[in-house]
Amino acid sequence: MFNKIMHIPVLLNEILRYLDPKPGDNFIDCTVGEGGHALAILKMTAPNGKLIGIDRDADMVERLRARAKDMGVGERFIIHHGNFADIRKISEGYDFYKVNGALFDFGMSSWQIDESGMGFSFQNIEPLDMRYDRTKNTPTAANIINSWPEASLARIIYEFGEERYSRRIAKEIVMARKKEHITTTDELVRIIFRAVPRVRAGKPGIHFATRTFQAFRIAINMELENVEAGLEEAIYRVEIGGKVAAISFHSLEDRIVKNTFKKYSRPRELEGGVYFNRAEGGVVKIITKKPVKPAAEEIFENPRARSAKLRVSEKVSA
Repeated sequence: MFNKIMHIPVLLNEILRYLDPKPGDNFIDCTVGEGGHALAILKMTAPNGKLIGIDRDADMVERLRARAKDMGVGERFIIHHGNFADIRKISEGYDFYKVNGALFDFGMSSWQIDESGMGFSFQNIEPLDMRYDRTKNTPTAANIINSWPEASLARIIYEFGEERYSRRIAKEIVMARKKEHITTTDELVRIIFRAVPRVRAGKPGIHFATRTFQAFRIAINMELENVEAGLEEAIYRVEIGGKVAAISFHSLEDRIVKNTFKKYSRPRELEGGVYFNRAEGGVVKIITKKPVKPAAEEIFENPRARSAKLRVSEKVSA
């Protein structure tokens, strides 16, 4: 069962307004998490509408299955452990071809941050794992931190964390690991603290370790590659008239969402020597000219929503 700490779905009213679920409609929640958006959509698509919820975190999937069972949504809610970059393969496996909309929420759930014990947050002392999918034998954050060359560490901290002190932090990591392996979140925080200027470490606002933790999480999970692949798969899968909605939480994700929607909104004749779209317009129409942000009221009730940005496109051509 779920702990008392529950994830509050971000921009829920806006998602429902743009996706506009109706009875009998089918949707894919590509990052289903604790099911907040999905269950709200299922309520509006009753009695026959179905939804596939995808998540890479096997623990999260089991938790959600228990919750869905208690809520009595039955066979209408298909919960799948997998990667949203494989939307077509996953949906076809369930004979799920009529899709009226797809949703992405690229933020982590409250459970992952507060209780998973996987090192996503520096608020607790936890092992430096940071993998969403621990069923696969892939490197952990600790593996990368303790083995990658200094230049490679600096590059991912800069590119994926947009951290201006990336070289200092990478150098400090390499110096520290020569003495002993870096294995826990608190050890990494102390290393970052030593690397950044004191004025930055004591500055109010974003925590001095946030960007570095973000960088390692993105690198471990290949997040940016998956975001682009997943969006393209969703655009392919939804029917004409269906919408793809994406909530991002930092500029790297938002840039990919913006550019992917823009790419598919342009007229294109050829791709790889094969006709892709013969229509005069693009495959999608961008619905949100500017990203939709949470209202002050929502941010007050759920501070983790403060950096959320929603972009929506509608499929207009095959």
